[in-house]
Amino acid sequence: MNALASDLAGRYGDGWYGGSKYAIEIYEKVEKLARKIFNTKHAFITPISGNICDLAIIFSFTRAGDEIVSIPKEHGGYPLSFKKFERRFYPLPMKDYVIDEEKIEERKVPLVLIASSIILFPHPLRRIAKKFDSVIAYDASHVLGLIAGGQFQQPLKEGANIMIGSPHKSFPGPQGGIVLTNDDEIAEKLAPYLLFDYEQGIGLIDNPHLNRIACLGIVMEEMNGNGKHYAKQIVRNAKYLAKCLDELGIAVKYAEKGYTESHQILLDFEAFNYFKKLEENNIFIDCIGR
Repeated sequence: MNALASDLAGRYGDGWYGGSKYAIEIYEKVEKLARKIFNTKHAFITPISGNICDLAIIFSFTRAGDEIVSIPKEHGGYPLSFKKFERRFYPLPMKDYVIDEEKIEERKVPLVLIASSIILFPHPLRRIAKKFDSVIAYDASHVLGLIAGGQFQQPLKEGANIMIGSPHKSFPGPQGGIVLTNDDEIAEKLAPYLLFDYEQGIGLIDNPHLNRIACLGIVMEEMNGNGKHYAKQIVRNAKYLAKCLDELGIAVKYAEKGYTESHQILLDFEAFNYFKKLEENNIFIDCIGR
């Protein structure tokens, strides 16, 4: 919190302005930490939201009129409007909020964007990589902290070319975004949208909020030392909470699968509506039962 509320909140750090020496040092140190934690070759820490990360990928690898394969919002997908950006949407087959690998069809598209808002179990990334000769991007916003701690699937090792996320959900940092890849060509295509570029013009990022990046660096230092225990305990807590609720008669989905492999659990709203009752007891969930 001290970093977020510091004088850095009113500072620029892109090198265009004078006095950016220490700001650039902060960027470089946080990028280095990100590469270490996620074991990647390239890390962009400038995005100010996960949505900006998604847009950077869409603009980098598709054109107007292109088709993008992704998860439908009715099955837990991130509700991004492809139509607003003149892209066409093709839905992945789903079963219990997981991509149904038995029903995946081969399709020639430039981009597969795996973006889940409801993500209790890993997606079959290796099967997806075999089916699509495309750039495969994995939006890890909700499970980024678990991935950092080695308690969820590792997308960049399982077939994804890019992993993005917002480091303020299971990753306990400030609101913002991060883009990670091991591919030099992909990083080169993403850079004009994510880095300050005076010569060719600004893409999606002008001021990346230096105070936020400093705060992110502090959290990354903590995750570098304690992330494995942190992530393991989060999953353990989620499973135990689901089990206790189920035993108390509050229906929780997917008991037969251990309820969850992430930090999320999903109440069975088809059977009961606990939203208001839980809120009366200072337990807050969202409108879809997470």
